[in-house]
Amino acid sequence: PLWSWIVDRWRWAGLRTLLLDAALEAHAETAQAAVALSRELFRENHASPLERLTRVRRAIARQAEVAGQLRHTCAILGHAVDARTAPAILATTQFCDAAASAMREVTALYLREAAVRVGSNVAYGDDQLGFQPGQVVSFRYLEDLQRQSDSFATAAATNRGVLHRLGRRMRSGTRGARLAAAAEHAETLATDVQRFGQRLQLADPDSPDYRSRPRGEMAARTLDGLIARFDRGGLVRPREVGA
Repeated sequence: PLWSWIVDRWRWAGLRTLLLDAALEAHAETAQAAVALSRELFRENHASPLERLTRVRRAIARQAEVAGQLRHTCAILGHAVDARTAPAILATTQFCDAAASAMREVTALYLREAAVRVGSNVAYGDDQLGFQPGQVVSFRYLEDLQRQSDSFATAAATNRGVLHRLGRRMRSGTRGARLAAAAEHAETLATDVQRFGQRLQLADPDSPDYRSRPRGEMAARTLDGLIARFDRGGLVRPREVGA
């Protein structure tokens, strides 16, 4: 009966609002984490390598934290999920998973070709992390970076579409402002990668220029491994974050 449906909707309305707010929070915080990562990797940055790498690791950890908070909220309030809230929760969870993968892959790709130098003298050592102007990279390298950043932007747009369809309350007021800000943040990673690629010299992987480029270390670089190298004073304890 209609009265039963009305009573049921009223009874769970508060909890369903909490669920949707948790989804919005996870979406917005994930977009902000991607911006924080992009700022450290792809923009002009004069901070020390240790500061930059630590902030990248913090951004990845923050994204994992907000995804975990969403799952925790859903575990507690799962009995309040209905046909209206379920798609939003599912889409946001999928976006968080896609974002985690993209952020890890982008970081690993960046570190693979970045110029890394750690001075031997602790007091006067010349520390460097980044790319030289016109540094030679392969077409495939930049394509892989762009593919990962584009996948993040696409997943974010899909998630926002589901949240928008929840109604006017989600598209207006504070919620609408957060969604609008998240939309701008989600495009930042792809834009930064494009601008980053314009400063590089692209070459065929089989070309002499690419084969003779300075290769640096032969060992695979990890985020925590580089943090440990730059943290010669032992100020930051390495922690695995899957990068």
